[in-house]
Amino acid sequence: MTIARSQKDGIEVLRLEGTFLGRPDVSLFEESMFQLLHHDKIRIILDVEGLKMVDSAGLGAMISAMISVQRKGGGLCLAHVGGEVARVVKSMQLHRVFVVYDTVENALTGFR
Repeated sequence: MTIARSQKDGIEVLRLEGTFLGRPDVSLFEESMFQLLHHDKIRIILDVEGLKMVDSAGLGAMISAMISVQRKGGGLCLAHVGGEVARVVKSMQLHRVFVVYDTVENALTGFR
């Protein structure tokens, strides 16, 4: 998996691409989240348009990140959830846990 970080209107956008499977990908994601939280970046959009697959370890890491962000008074949402990722999110009922937007632009609007 690769993670590209950008910022729009003071909101961090992490674009996840590839597969989010197992410990190496979880470690990479956790390090990215640690850096954001360490610098008090607590409004975060996970753009998963380029994510081909996610397993339970990846979903667990995203849920853990959301909880950490919320504890600091911020918010974390998902954008561009489609394909296999949408199927997994829906089957695990995580659309009830995460705020999910069709696009990053809509997610940005949701933070305003």
